[in-house]
Amino acid sequence: MSRTLSAPRWGLSVGLAGALALTLLALTAFGLAARADASFSLGKCAGTSITGEGGSFARDAHGQFNFSLSKIYCPGTSLNVTYKPEGSGAGITSMTKRELEPRFGQTDDPPTPEQVAQMNAGTSKPSEDGNPNDNGKVHVVPAAVGSVVVTVNFPNGCNPEDITDDNFRTVTQAEITGDATKKSLLRVRFPKDTFEKIWAQGVGGGSPVPLMSWSDLPGLAGKVACEVPITRVVRFDQSGTTFTLKDYLNTIKPAREWKTKYATTTPTILTREWPGAEFGAGGQCGATEAPGKKPDNEDHLTSNCAKGNGELLKKLKDTDGGIGYSDLATARNNNPTFAVNSASGVTPDLFWTQVQNGSNAFTEPTDDPKGYLTTTGIGAGPHKGANCLSATFTNVPAGTLGDWSQTSGVNSAAGYGICTITYGLVFDDNAAAWGNTPAEEAKARTVKDYWESALTAASQALLFPADYAQLPASILAISRAGVKQIDWNKAGSGGGGGGGTGGGSGSAGNSNPAPLPIKPSNLFTVPRKSISSKTGGATVSVKLPGPGQLELLGTARVGKKQIKVGRTVLNASKAGTFSLQLKPGGAAKQQLRKKGSLRVSLTFTFIPTGGEENTTTSSITLKLKQKGNSG
Repeated sequence: MSRTLSAPRWGLSVGLAGALALTLLALTAFGLAARADASFSLGKCAGTSITGEGGSFARDAHGQFNFSLSKIYCPGTSLNVTYKPEGSGAGITSMTKRELEPRFGQTDDPPTPEQVAQMNAGTSKPSEDGNPNDNGKVHVVPAAVGSVVVTVNFPNGCNPEDITDDNFRTVTQAEITGDATKKSLLRVRFPKDTFEKIWAQGVGGGSPVPLMSWSDLPGLAGKVACEVPITRVVRFDQSGTTFTLKDYLNTIKPAREWKTKYATTTPTILTREWPGAEFGAGGQCGATEAPGKKPDNEDHLTSNCAKGNGELLKKLKDTDGGIGYSDLATARNNNPTFAVNSASGVTPDLFWTQVQNGSNAFTEPTDDPKGYLTTTGIGAGPHKGANCLSATFTNVPAGTLGDWSQTSGVNSAAGYGICTITYGLVFDDNAAAWGNTPAEEAKARTVKDYWESALTAASQALLFPADYAQLPASILAISRAGVKQIDWNKAGSGGGGGGGTGGGSGSAGNSNPAPLPIKPSNLFTVPRKSISSKTGGATVSVKLPGPGQLELLGTARVGKKQIKVGRTVLNASKAGTFSLQLKPGGAAKQQLRKKGSLRVSLTFTFIPTGGEENTTTSSITLKLKQKGNSG
């Protein structure tokens, strides 16, 4: 059965449906799950450092997860998790071939049941499983949410001010006429139909799509500098980022068969095949097979000859008139950045741009509508965080052992149009897949600790400043329940349980354990925030469902550094609405005295008495009246 789950915007009420979903998930995960026969002999954080491999989309998310593991979850240890961003295809392969180093995989292209079967069997053909003794069971674990940005290298000398249709411009003609400074914010954008045709150049699917030039856009015909082909710059390798883009294109024109013909064809090509282009050797990558083997002026498609979104962006920089795509974090961190330098006064020609969502509203990939700005000037930035907080994810299975291959967050009615989940691939029992040895147990211990840490409120709160969004509460509950099932040597003897120091107290013969009682609600709202320009602080009202502990943590980014603004803890004895004071500390107060204002990220963590923690994030801009300013 498929379900539709909506991600609540941070700081707002989750609602009754979310509470019911969490209750059902809690009963399934904790009351009805079969117990393991054995457990770790190593305690929490007593394992060894490990390696993971997978999609480049998740690279920066894993940077945050590793920080959380070493500094928060397992402080004082030397644990380190090295993540190799080699592509989603590599992430699935790393879990299929037992001789490889990684002990978890990552993919943004949710694996099909056939791919899961391959990983479980340790072979590309499960029907020809030559070693049934290394078979395992993979959990597909949602880890974070992110946006796929559309990147553009607008033709040199072609003036976007000449575009006559405001649907193709991020700043209207009228706005530029009234305010000349706004032309530095002008970027081209594409209505859905045009956007889909750009990526489908040269094929049919209902009607032929001719090869396109930038001069085909409204108002650019006859402009010599605009008579440049729109060249599709695509990933060299199998990619979940590509899959997500094609998932979005498929919602625009399903007849083009974006998800069947161009996303899941053969095990060697998969997402690397494109309309109007031929996959193979002899093109820009020489003897190496790659998308678009024909000359670029014939198929209007090219790629770099190395893996990852960063390599795609490098190629785009060298392709005048190119259009590409990337995860938001990589696009932001690329140097020079693809975001707009608003202080330059020059209309940019290398940028990311807007796309339409399910309501046909043009949206930015960042939650802050000025997230594409990177320097001082108009709307100083950067303003981070993926604009996927209100995205709706469809076809979500009940657990991490279910089929996630049809889960999608693209073309949602609210938020950015191309949102996706990135998934961890984690074995239920590493002893089954890689062998029952002390060395493997030490690695497995860290696998469990790492993924438990990645799904804590603290780790999820770190995602937004890294240009991702945290998982919706309902999906996060599914992930936590799945990781809780991970254990060691389940086929062995001993007590049950998934951690601690081993030797649990469960009975292997009890196939129908009593369900745990329903835990108290952890859902809360933040109905009001106010600031005081006299003190530089803020007052925040929080409505709690019952007794428990609430922590408010304020952080801010000053240049490249993140500073602590303030922290306050409330111990509530009953339900009600409470006021919390945020008082800026030394570094924050100094910044307020210097600048007069400071944008602060607020992280609320509530742990109800006898229940599980829940975290939500919001923001506020603190202000401090400058001395000598009576206004």
